[in-house]
Formats: sequence, structure tokens, C-alpha cells
Amino acid sequence: MKYSKPSLSIQDQLALLKARDLIVPDNQRAKRYLTFIGYYRLSVYFLPFQNDKDKFDSGTKFDDILNLYIFDRKLKLLVLDAIERIEIAAKAVISNYMSRKFGIHWFLMERLFQKKSEWEFFITTLEKIIQKNRKKDHIKHYRDKYGSKSPYPPSWNIMEILTFGNVSHLFSNLRGKHKKGISQKFQLTSKSLDDLLRSVVDCRNLCAHHERFWNSSSKHSISKKSTKLIANGFSGNNRATYFQLYIIDTLMQKITTQSSWRQRVSELLMTLPADFKEQYMDFSKNPVF
Repeated sequence: MKYSKPSLSIQDQLALLKARDLIVPDNQRAKRYLTFIGYYRLSVYFLPFQNDKDKFDSGTKFDDILNLYIFDRKLKLLVLDAIERIEIAAKAVISNYMSRKFGIHWFLMERLFQKKSEWEFFITTLEKIIQKNRKKDHIKHYRDKYGSKSPYPPSWNIMEILTFGNVSHLFSNLRGKHKKGISQKFQLTSKSLDDLLRSVVDCRNLCAHHERFWNSSSKHSISKKSTKLIANGFSGNNRATYFQLYIIDTLMQKITTQSSWRQRVSELLMTLPADFKEQYMDFSKNPVF
């Protein structure tokens, strides 16, 4: 099928929204948001207000959509704040544990990993990442001073330029006994930490790329055993937003005793209608938040 939808002016976009029964009290204000946020980005927030296709429910105002967009943006900022701490903790624990046991270049030892092909892919990726970051101070300093003896910087240096996704896959491919030792630092099983890190990486990617998060679904479904370990008795959708927030909070509780993150999330969630939390975020009757 040939795509035939034309590009509409801001004025025409506003007229289209009004034709679909959206109440717009302030035209200039709505035009400004359509200009600097964009109709397409806002359109994914239309759906909770449309029981019929291309028609807004009676009484729906432009600010209802805008407020949902702002809520999602604030939620993503809170999620990224927590994920920064989780990512840094994962990198530090993995690097410290493996470096102490196998030396500062443990990641070059194929025997420590389950699948040779995945380890080889990691090394190829790592070489590209080092080259891309060659002008960063800590990489440049190492290569200028020690590069002729060993082209690979030490583990803690490498961790600074790896993405969270790189680190999650690296951990996942470690042999069982090494994963177990690392996981014990988080008071989790190997499988559970593997599952939780993968889910958090999914959340990170959604939020960092400014995609819709508030009612999204994680690509990674954690195992029943992992779900039972961290939330015994939970019977909901472990890919839904609520459970992703629960996973992040679980890891936050492992790495800090002073965090106010759960409280800040709870306060933000109070600004969202209760039926939205239950219907779109899969909140249970007795949620943590």
C-alpha cells in the first residue's frame, strides 16, 4: 500500500483535533506545543481518551493529553535517575569481582564465558568502542602510556565506555560460578540478576530514546522463578510498567539504604487517575507504589 497521508500545517493539525471533538480552550498555546513537541509524538497519548477510533471522548481537553505526556516525561526522568545508579553498581560489582579473581583483563579470557561466539562478538564490539572513544581522557592516557604493552585498558577503564546493554550481555554470558559470585553481592540468584538487568536495560532504552514508557511493555519477560523470588504471590503481567518499576525499586533497595526513589515515584503516580494506573500500567490492588 502506498503511503498517501500529507504533511499538515500546525493550523491544520489543530483543526483536525477539533474536528475529532477535542476541546482546545487556548489555540495559541496548543499551537506552541504542537510546534515544539509534535503532533505525532503527542498522538500516542490520545488513545486513553479515545474509545472510538479518531474521536475523542466527550469532554476531553487538550490539557488532558498534555498532562499525560508531562507525567510520562517526569516518570522517565525518575526511572533514568534510578537506572544510572543500577548501571554504575552493576559495572562496579562485575569489574571488582572478576578483576580480583582473574586479573584486570579478565574479559579477554574465553574460558570464563559460556559461548565462544558471543565472547568473540563482545571483543569485536569492544575494539570498536575503544576506537570510538580513543580521544576520551582515560582511554587516551592509558593508550599513550601503556598501549604498546597491552592495547586493552583494565576492566574498570573499559566499564566506563561500555553501554549498560554491553554489560548485561557480558554478565549473561559468564560461566555459572562467576555469575553466582557476582549475584550474591545483590542478594539474588544468577538467573534473577540476569533477568532483572535485561529488564532494566529495556527500560533504559525506552526512556533514553524518549519513547512512551508509562504504559509500555518490556521486551524481556523475567522467569517465573525470578518473579517469585522478588515478588512472591505476584500474578500480574511481569512485562507491564508497574512490574518494571517494581524491578527497579528492588535493585535500588539492594544497592542503597537511603533512597527516596520509591516515595518520589509514588508522589508522581498520585497525579495520575487511579483507573489509568490499573488499566494501562497493570497496577494491582495492593501496589508497592
